[in-house]
Amino acid sequence: AYFHTKAIHGSVWIWPSFVVWALDRCIRLVRLVVSNHLYFGFTRRSGSLHATTELLCEDFVRVRLRRPPHFHWSPGQSAYLIMPSVSTLPFEAHPFSISSIDSSLFHQHGDDHSEYSEDSAAAYWKELVFVVNVRGGFTKRLKEVAARNETIKVFVDGPYGSPPDLGGYDTSVLVAGGTGVTYTLPVFLSIVEAVRNGSSNCRRVVFIWAVRDARHLDWVSDALSRANSLAPSSLTVSIQIFVTSGLTAPNESDLMDQDQVSEKDHEDQAILARPWLQMENGRPNLKAILREEVDGAVGRMSVSVCGSQGFTRSVRHALRFPVSGPCSILYGGPSVTLYVESFGYA
Repeated sequence: AYFHTKAIHGSVWIWPSFVVWALDRCIRLVRLVVSNHLYFGFTRRSGSLHATTELLCEDFVRVRLRRPPHFHWSPGQSAYLIMPSVSTLPFEAHPFSISSIDSSLFHQHGDDHSEYSEDSAAAYWKELVFVVNVRGGFTKRLKEVAARNETIKVFVDGPYGSPPDLGGYDTSVLVAGGTGVTYTLPVFLSIVEAVRNGSSNCRRVVFIWAVRDARHLDWVSDALSRANSLAPSSLTVSIQIFVTSGLTAPNESDLMDQDQVSEKDHEDQAILARPWLQMENGRPNLKAILREEVDGAVGRMSVSVCGSQGFTRSVRHALRFPVSGPCSILYGGPSVTLYVESFGYA
């Protein structure tokens, strides 16, 4: 822009933009150093911020690291991750939702992190946890690193975003598709905490997740189970999982040997055995589900959705008139507010 406007003597208007951009870069650099200051020192704890990578399946990678000192965030916020050993450029930053929660509620009974294995979801309230959807470029290289279970250096820049305050709603419905659960899970946990602390009057929370494979539930099952058990009697909790590809069952066309089939089938049965969980095959009928929730709600109701554009569009359409709107309120229906968290750069 500077060179294009220089010919017409308009470059004087470009300099203020440079100043604002440079100020933003300086503030971000200072924030990066403060959040990751252990990396820039020579202390024995300098390696404690290194992240572990885990290949959950062919399409998803989990990155876990102990949160930097003085790093605090709100449920639903995101952070930029800088991984010099994975990125093409040394300080290439990529945004991801923080799927853990900054709270001590879920280990208030003396839980110790060492009691849990590396596969345990206890980290959802003890660490910074990110679930990355593998595509191409950076995430593809991260997948190759995770396949070797390597520990890498990660710089954290954040948090970013201004998630809504759901404390004033009587009913909260959280809808996620795929990795959108990294947004709705911490929000779900925070609602349970807020009701227990008396800072929220929420009487019903509905957690809906459309996921491709039933075994993906293992990523969050411990967190959901603990939250369900800690929910006070005044809060009704509904957890609904929809498996879009169906549960795996053994058949003659399976390419796996019989031992693998039996093990996989046993995993699916174990998932279905959870008493606090409602699981169905196929895509969720969002229009019917949300219509039922609106009809049964009283007072204020929030619907938070995170997923692909098509998924969020389905939720928008499901809440259109006459399901919610001024006429619905006149007839005693709830006041419905929709919050959409889109994938993409902040």
